[in-house]
Amino acid sequence: MISPWAKRNFVDHTLTDQSSIIRFIEDNFGLGRISGGSSDLYAGSVLNMFDFSQHPNQGKDVLLLDPSTGLPVGHGSV
Repeated sequence: MISPWAKRNFVDHTLTDQSSIIRFIEDNFGLGRISGGSSDLYAGSVLNMFDFSQHPNQGKDVLLLDPSTGLPVGHGSV
C-alpha cells in the first residue's frame, strides 16, 4: 500500500484483490455496496494497512521518482 497513512514495515495477510479498493472507498465514504452481485461485497478489507491516527510526515521520508527512468531522484543509480 502506498499512502502517507500506510503502516510502515507492515505485512497484512488478509486476502485482498482489486475489488478491495472499491470496498475501501465505499466504507470510507459511507456509500454502501454496489448492487448486482459485485465482488466488493466479499472483498477483503485494506483498512488494516492504514494508521489514520498518525499525521503524515509533512514532507519527511519523501521518495521522488524520475518520470523517465522510474529511479529515485538524488540517490544515485540503484
